[in-house]
Amino acid sequence: LVFIFIYPLGRSISYSFTDYNLINRTKDFVGLSNYRQLFGDSVFYTALINTLALGISPVVGAFLIGFAQALVLNEIKRGRGILRGLALLPWVVPQVVVAFLFQFIYNPSVGVFNVLLRDLGLIRQFQPWLAHPSTAPAAIVLAYIWNETPFFMLMLLAGLQAIPLEIVEASIVDGANWRQRLRYIVLPSLRRIIAVSTILMVIWNFNNFSIIWPLTEGGPVNWTLTFSVWVYREAFQNFDLGYAATIGVLWLLLLMLVTAIYIRALGGRDSAA
Repeated sequence: LVFIFIYPLGRSISYSFTDYNLINRTKDFVGLSNYRQLFGDSVFYTALINTLALGISPVVGAFLIGFAQALVLNEIKRGRGILRGLALLPWVVPQVVVAFLFQFIYNPSVGVFNVLLRDLGLIRQFQPWLAHPSTAPAAIVLAYIWNETPFFMLMLLAGLQAIPLEIVEASIVDGANWRQRLRYIVLPSLRRIIAVSTILMVIWNFNNFSIIWPLTEGGPVNWTLTFSVWVYREAFQNFDLGYAATIGVLWLLLLMLVTAIYIRALGGRDSAA
């Protein structure tokens, strides 16, 4: 932990107080200058909104679809293992491959997405989904959802199979319909699994780089710019390691804040229960 986590983290924090340029290798102490510059930078607020939006919205869609898949697979007795294996394929595919796959799907000339929408009569001509500010974020969210749905399916299916069968059978005998069983038995039993899986996926999305960069590189016009992409730009394109470290420190604080709020809310629910 000291050499892999604490030391690199400490160095990153120390870099945030310097004007560290990778080209001429200068490293001058500037105090809080980087932080003042960051809070006055309009790109910071754009990246903050995009990070929150692209970090949370895919989790909602992936959770709902994964939960539906888990409910269906839990009722299937024969061939469940094969279907579960097929449903896991999007999660097994490396994220860089997922990015290039959706780059082909959204291709403005031969993309499957354009062909499908045109055949359904929803569009008249092919659209550059990744190049337009109004569609690029949604296109990335769809790629996230496709990749992350199997994770929720697997976690929730394991939770469903752990629910004692006697409780479910007793509720059926008492006349509970499937909605009542879902509300009063399934969801309370899966509360902890839902909490852990969703916060892990939010953190994963906040740190996601390998899907956004191949698809849009943070464009068009910063509409898909997140902290992970911004740090990469500043450190390895603008060679300003000090400013990149400052972004990274605030990015870490944001992750800690989101996690703390979520855990506190979960603890409050457990106390009330």
